[in-house]
Parts: sequence; C-alpha cells; structure tokens
Amino acid sequence: MPSGGWFDELLGNRSRPPAWAGCHALVVNIRLTHSGVRDSGSEGCLRRMAGKVLVVESERAARETCAEVLNGLGYNTEVAESAPRALDVLSTDQVEVVLINSGLASADDFKLVRAIKQKFPALEVVLMKAPEATDQTAQALRVGAYGCVSRPLRVNEIKHIFRQIEERQRLADDNRLLREQLKSSRGFGSLVGASEKMEHVYRLIAKVAAKRHPVLILGESGTGKEIVARAIHAQSPWHDQPFVPVDCGALTPSLIESELFGHLRGAFTGATESRQGLLATAGNGSVFLDEIAELPLELQSRLLRALQEREIRPIGSNARMRFDARVIAATNQDVAAAIKRGAFRKDLYFRLNVVSIKVAPLRERRSDIALLVHHFIDRHGGPAGRTRGVSYEAMTRLMTYDWPGNVRELENCVQRALALGAGSQIEVKDLPSSLLNPQASTAGRAELSTLRELERRAILEALEATGGDRLRAAKLLGIGKTTIYRKLKEYGVEGPSHSSGPA
Repeated sequence: MPSGGWFDELLGNRSRPPAWAGCHALVVNIRLTHSGVRDSGSEGCLRRMAGKVLVVESERAARETCAEVLNGLGYNTEVAESAPRALDVLSTDQVEVVLINSGLASADDFKLVRAIKQKFPALEVVLMKAPEATDQTAQALRVGAYGCVSRPLRVNEIKHIFRQIEERQRLADDNRLLREQLKSSRGFGSLVGASEKMEHVYRLIAKVAAKRHPVLILGESGTGKEIVARAIHAQSPWHDQPFVPVDCGALTPSLIESELFGHLRGAFTGATESRQGLLATAGNGSVFLDEIAELPLELQSRLLRALQEREIRPIGSNARMRFDARVIAATNQDVAAAIKRGAFRKDLYFRLNVVSIKVAPLRERRSDIALLVHHFIDRHGGPAGRTRGVSYEAMTRLMTYDWPGNVRELENCVQRALALGAGSQIEVKDLPSSLLNPQASTAGRAELSTLRELERRAILEALEATGGDRLRAAKLLGIGKTTIYRKLKEYGVEGPSHSSGPA
C-alpha cells in the first residue's frame, strides 16, 4: 500500500479520501454505567444507560441490519455511509468502542486498528471476522484490538463482548475514583482508608492530636498502629518535635531500663559513657511505646511513676529530670486478660487509657482493601510511567481473603505480585497460594493443635535450632527477647539455658 494513504489521513492529513473508505465498519459509542452491565434475563436485552452507536457501512442493507441488531440491544443508532464521516465522529464525539466489520484477514484492517489506537488510545477496537478467518483473532490482538466476533452478527456474542468491555471500563473508572479518594485521605500521613471504621479513627486522631494526654492504640498485629501514632504526632502542634518509636518487645531484658530511662557513666558494668534514654530523647515530641504489654512488671511500675510525676531518673543518678513527651502506647494483646493473669498493671492501664483508639482488622473493613492495593502499587510499582492495575478476578480474590496478617500481609502480597508479574496489571496467577485456595488452608488449620501448643513447640524448636541461644531464637521467630523469656516462663519451660545475651 503506498504511503500517505488512509493511515496518514486518520492521523491528521485530510487531503484525500482514505484507501479504506469502502470498508465495512461499525463505530460504537457506549455511555457506560458505573455499575457495569447487567443482563435483564428477558428478551436478551442489556440494562444500561442509553448510548449512541454509529454504524459505518457502505451498503445500505448492511447498515440497516447492524442498526437493527444494536437497537435491539438498547442503543440509539446513527448511520454513516463512509469512513470520512466516521473520522468526523471520532474527532468530535467521545467514542469508546470501535467494531470493524472486516473481511478475510486484511492488512488495511490491521493498519486501521493501529491508527485508531495511536490517535485514540482509550478506544476499544473489535473486529468482525468471517468464520473462515481462523487466524485473524491472534493478529487482531497483536495490533491492539480488544477481540473479535463472528460475522454475521450474533446477539449473544455481541452482548458478551460488550459486557467484557463495559466491565473493563468500569474497573478503569473505579481505579480513577480510588486514586482520587487515596489523594484526599492522605491528610493523616500514610493512613489509607475510607470505611466507616477508618473515618472513626480519623475523627479520634483529629480530636486527640492537640492534647498532651496519653493515648492507647489497640489492634491486631499488622493493622497499622504505629502509622496511627505517627498520624497523631503529625497532626499535633508539636509535629516538628521528635517522634521516638520504642519496640518494647524487642528490647534486651537486662537493658530495657537503660534504653528507656538512660544511665550515667559507670552506673553498671559496660556503661563506659552516659547515655540519654529514649523517653528523654523525645523532648517535647511524642514517644511511641509499641507492644507496651511486653514490658516487665518492674519497668511498668517505673513507667507509671514517670507518667504520674512527669519526671524520670537515669540509672546511677540521684537527680530527676523533667519528662515532657507525650506518650502513645499500643498493644495487640487482650489487655483485660493480661491484667487478669497479672502480666499487666491495672493502674498503668488506667493511666494510659485516657483515650483509646481501636484499629479494626482488615477483614472488618474490606471496602478499604482496594484503596490499600492501589496505594501499595503506587508505592512499590516501579519507575514512573509503569502504570499497574489489578484485574477484576485478582481484586475479587484480594477483597474476599481474610488477611490474618492485616495491612502488613496485604502490602507484602502486592509487593510479591509486582515483583513476579510481567503484565500491565496484577493477575490471579501473581497472587500467593494462600489466596488461591483459602478453603484448603482453613481445612488444614482445623487439623492443627491449639495455638498455645503451636507457639510452645515453635519456641522450643527455635531454641534447639540455635543451640539454646535465646536472642537468636527470638530473631528467628520474629519476636523480642522479652517475649521469648515471658513465654518460656508462662509455659513452665525454661528450654536450653545457653544465651548469647544477658539473661
């Protein structure tokens, strides 16, 4: 085909009629509903917002036939007898789907597909193929077409492919809305969510941020308790002061007091220089005591005194120093149960629980999952311009999974899918096996021992694997050394006595 033909005209050169002006084409302008297409179940009609269909056909009989079929599907129909007229419509109307009535596999048809996708990338293109053109579908997909339907038109086939296209457009619209919601929710730092439960969290953050009294954040592991604490600090008048996170479960038992309150040089063996404690480091800012229930009872007593008197005394010092930081604490434990078994001081609980914020598990706010998924895609999706979406099937799996690891598990899942996936969107095959067969996982768990026994067994096996080194065993299990000591005592099992750290 000579250069400067229909391809140039479609891209802007209107100096002469295109070579494909006589080809049979059907251009469909579908005004899609946000909720997608639903089959009414009667007369084969689709229930959707009324839309405009432009039939481009050189033969009058074919035009009338196409118009009749599409009218029967509920679309208002307009006809045009030439390709130049179709170009006018494409340039001025918001056309979303192009249905090209092709003959046998034609190079001109495929050039037309390329040209349309180049100038109007948002359009979906479908080729009508003759029954004998068996290899045309693969060729059409390679040049950018959405798919093919058989000629002559069959109502069910047209309905099916339009339904797929409308679902695809609905997901694209949803993605845009999700990203807009995501932008509007970022006034609370990295907190993401628009559910009623998250809105309640936002309201509490806004109310307590300007106050200096303690806040207790409750929630399962992985729900984002530290992010809530950071949001409180960021919204406070002292946001330019330090935010000091302290993982109470990860502190070495013999050094917890020094870490929190500081020490003077020579206060104990190995104290070669004075050191400021984490509570003092926070200054006028905020100190976040994560997993506060992991603190030993004697340290709970010292912390209570510091909160009551607003003073702290470093180890080895007789002088007290002012403690001005706001305390935000968090735990994933049942505090009432911990108090009942004597593992947590009731008076410290009352001192911390001036205001409590409960962060709901992800399974109780499933409407936030899509927002979070797109947030993590934006965060981990790679270089700019590499837009990544999620297929309908994959998002369905993500929305229906229970997420025992909550937001942290979801983020890991999205990171994994982005790392393994090769396409422009996350597909079901990119998801971990736990999401692909959740019923089997549940059935398998039902046959296991109690959680207490599993926990006990895991700790003992970790100690055995590390030769009794409790610090290494704790790291292997992903828990703090204080936790492993407490668990061994709770289960009445000391385990091997060797340890690389202080006992």
